[in-house]
Amino acid sequence: MNETLRLLDERMSLRRYAPRPIAEDDVDAILRSALRAPTAMNMMLYTIVQVDAREKKERLAETCGHRFIADAPLVWLFLADMQRWVDYYEAFDIPALCEREGEDFRTPKASNLMMSCCDALIAAHASVVAAESLGIGSCYIGDIMGHCEEHRALFDLPRWTFPITLVCYGHYPDGLSRRRTPRFDGHFIRHHDAYRRFSKCDFEEMLADTQSRLAAHLERKGIGLAEATYRGFTLGEPELEEARSVDILLSDWVADGETP
Repeated sequence: MNETLRLLDERMSLRRYAPRPIAEDDVDAILRSALRAPTAMNMMLYTIVQVDAREKKERLAETCGHRFIADAPLVWLFLADMQRWVDYYEAFDIPALCEREGEDFRTPKASNLMMSCCDALIAAHASVVAAESLGIGSCYIGDIMGHCEEHRALFDLPRWTFPITLVCYGHYPDGLSRRRTPRFDGHFIRHHDAYRRFSKCDFEEMLADTQSRLAAHLERKGIGLAEATYRGFTLGEPELEEARSVDILLSDWVADGETP
């Protein structure tokens, strides 16, 4: 196994950080790696907001429900961003050009959002891998998609942006034991030539390790793994807030009469 494969194999989500800042040279290297990530038509449909203010980190720790955000030495908000291109088109009078040509100026649609989210997440993961190579751990925070009204105000987010993920970075604490979270076997994830639906037996095999690890917890709760997974992923308070918030965010990217 070469060094890159080893790094990817051993990476873990880090939620506790050594109490020292990340050197500016390392921050610059992480940024360069993000900027070199693949991007649609080389348009770089994302923006990175570095969260420096302690009070903003503290607020994110509350809205996202993760205390460690406030203590992370480096916090980056990754935005899917079409606002930059709308502003560019307007700066160079493209709406007026469209009007002269008898065309409607086309504002961003849901398809542009999906592409922008891909760009932002690819850049985010490039930054995560680069950080890992420098001994700097990280953790993705999907909860940033919730509480859209407050997050928009907190970061002055314009209409054609979407907060797709927050990433916290920090050095691994000395003596930390790295225990990787098990993943499903590859044959459940990689399908050949067409999508394959699973039987109940397939699911039992896929989730056997999870069932074993959580057996005592599930027994105390008196519920099965399927119910626990459904309620935790679908009906938890953070999940319901994200569903509400994302519906609002998506509405800006959908034209009148058009569905997402």
